[in-house]
Amino acid sequence: PELDMHIVLCTTALLITLVAFGEAFTNTAFKPVTSKTVLSMAGSNVGKSFPSGIEMKEGQPEYGSPVVHDLASLTAGKKVVILAVPGAFTPGCSKSHLPSFINNADEIKGMGVDEIICTATNDAYTMYAWGVDQKATGKVRMLSDSSGHLINFLGTVKDDPMMKRSERYTLVAEDGKITHFFAGVGTDGQKTPENAWAPNVIENALAPAKV
Repeated sequence: PELDMHIVLCTTALLITLVAFGEAFTNTAFKPVTSKTVLSMAGSNVGKSFPSGIEMKEGQPEYGSPVVHDLASLTAGKKVVILAVPGAFTPGCSKSHLPSFINNADEIKGMGVDEIICTATNDAYTMYAWGVDQKATGKVRMLSDSSGHLINFLGTVKDDPMMKRSERYTLVAEDGKITHFFAGVGTDGQKTPENAWAPNVIENALAPAKV
C-alpha cells in the first residue's frame, strides 16, 4: 500500500510538472501564429531593420564549436538574400527551395548580392551537415536560428507541435534593412513555396526593372 501511494504521488507530481511546462511553453515568445497572420506580417516586415541581438549560429568543420554572429553586424553595409525553411533535410527544402538558390548563386551575386544565407531553427551542426550534403559551400551560407531570435523578430513561427520552426520565406535586405519579403504561403493559408524560390526572387527583386 505504501509503495502504491508513493507511485500515485510521483505520478501526480509528474503530471502537474508537465501541465505547468505546457502552459509556460504556450505563453512564451515562441507561440505559433497562423499562416494567414504570417503572410500579413510579410508586408509589415518590409522596411524593418535588424536590431542587434539576433544571434545566428554557424557550424564548423570537424564538429568545431559553432560561431555566433549578430545578424545586424553580419548584414551591415551589404545586400543579402535570406531564405528561411521549416527544416533541414526535409523534402521541399532539400529538393526545391535551397537548391534554387545554390543553382542560381552566381547569377544572384552577379546582380549585386554580397551574400546568400539559408536559415532554419535546426541546430548549427545540422545546418552545417545539410549545407555539405547540398554542396552549398561557397554559394549559400548556412546559419542556425536555434534560439528563435529571427523568427520572433519577423513573426514567422510555424504552427508545428513538434518543435519551433520557421515558416518558409525569402527576404532581401540592404544594409540590414528589409526591402523585399516573399512568403511561401498564400493569404488563404495555401502553400505557395515557389513564391520564395530563387527564380521569383530574381525576377521581382533583383533583376533590372523592365523598361
